[in-house]
Amino acid sequence: MLIYLSLPRKLSGLMSKSNFININFINWEKHINHGLILVDFWAPWCNACKAQDKIYDEIAQIFPNELRIGKIDVSDNRVLADKFGVRNIPFLILIKNEEQILQMPGIESKEYLISQIKKNIQ
Repeated sequence: MLIYLSLPRKLSGLMSKSNFININFINWEKHINHGLILVDFWAPWCNACKAQDKIYDEIAQIFPNELRIGKIDVSDNRVLADKFGVRNIPFLILIKNEEQILQMPGIESKEYLISQIKKNIQ
């Protein structure tokens, strides 16, 4: 079995200078093993993904200590996309201490995301 791994691409200015985490095949396990993290599967060519970034910025400001937001570029991380069953993007997964709490394919509203995050904050 041959697995192609590429070096992670920079997030190329699609997001503000918030503390978003660039997750890739090499570092993904360390980022999902503790606390609450919203993982966004995206791609640079995905206009819907780019549109959601503003919402993620706002959510990061609302939950600065309770939530981390990670971004996985599916163009560079096909293995992770397959592992999590991502077929279309944007695709969000809310993970708490390594356990998938919720999968959200497609675009989600800020209000819905906030309600789901609040349900899972201790």
